[in-house]
Amino acid sequence: MYSGTTLAKSAAVAATFTSTFVMMPQLAAAHLNDNTVLYKGMSCDEVKTIQSILKSSGNYPLAKSTGYFSGNTEKAVKQFQENNNLTVDGIVGEQTKAALIAYINKNMDLLSRGSNGNEVAYLQEMLKEIGFKTLPVDGYFGERTENSVLALQEATNIRTDGIVGPKTWRSIEKLLRHPKNIATAAPTDTPKKNQTQVTSEQATSQPVKKTRVIRKSETVAAVKEFYANSTAYTARCTGCSGTTATGINLLKNPNAKVIAVDPSVIPLGTKLYVEGYGYAVAGDTGGAIKGRKIDVFFNNNSTALQWGRRTVKVKILE
Repeated sequence: MYSGTTLAKSAAVAATFTSTFVMMPQLAAAHLNDNTVLYKGMSCDEVKTIQSILKSSGNYPLAKSTGYFSGNTEKAVKQFQENNNLTVDGIVGEQTKAALIAYINKNMDLLSRGSNGNEVAYLQEMLKEIGFKTLPVDGYFGERTENSVLALQEATNIRTDGIVGPKTWRSIEKLLRHPKNIATAAPTDTPKKNQTQVTSEQATSQPVKKTRVIRKSETVAAVKEFYANSTAYTARCTGCSGTTATGINLLKNPNAKVIAVDPSVIPLGTKLYVEGYGYAVAGDTGGAIKGRKIDVFFNNNSTALQWGRRTVKVKILE
């Protein structure tokens, strides 16, 4: 079952993927628990957490999360419940909490070795909650985090690539609801000589077969790299359906990281890292996208225009 701590942590990191989300303090709503049912008239930090998540989903109309469960909050909850095929009663119980967490996880960027920041810290917190108790929460996706993810993926019978995307988040959600024993020992890093200069996970690991491009802020495991001409697009153009060639509804998933590609160069479904854009999936095509040319998706036209035309380095991930 989802714990209140899980929901609070979800709210605390969700600001990393949407500019409309109001950042919650790391300890906000720390007293949430599965037995707490939230409804109109209540006033508490738990309500403020719910309001912040609803605001990020576009269902909460007020500019500020007040912590008071008003009529507008009830209306927003009902809209969220309707959009997610839940019982529409305006009451936030276990099922609605689970859907709110799923919403956040669905909108997370792809995470893999070398990623860093609040989203990684959130992932590490979730891994600890499902059993990887010794995993440090330092916001850096290093060797120990990657090994924990691999163990999770193997135990839940999904592709073991060490990359955290929608399927891995769904596995985490299932384990939060229905815990089971998996190999949860988070192995220690290989001892390094200059530990004082780096964190335990940021230290360079022993040579491995993967090609790794190591920078100060990121490490990307790539099997192929090349430069491509890039443009940007949105899902709200005249004549656009809003659904990609692989079935991703960009109107319902405005924070998705999707790139239109030439499938003869980059197969659809490939996980990528694009310089200046981040981790993404090759999920669309376009009539003008031929050869080493890509089109990156943005939710709004102004951001797409700001991207313009540029040459970027593309990394095909394992």
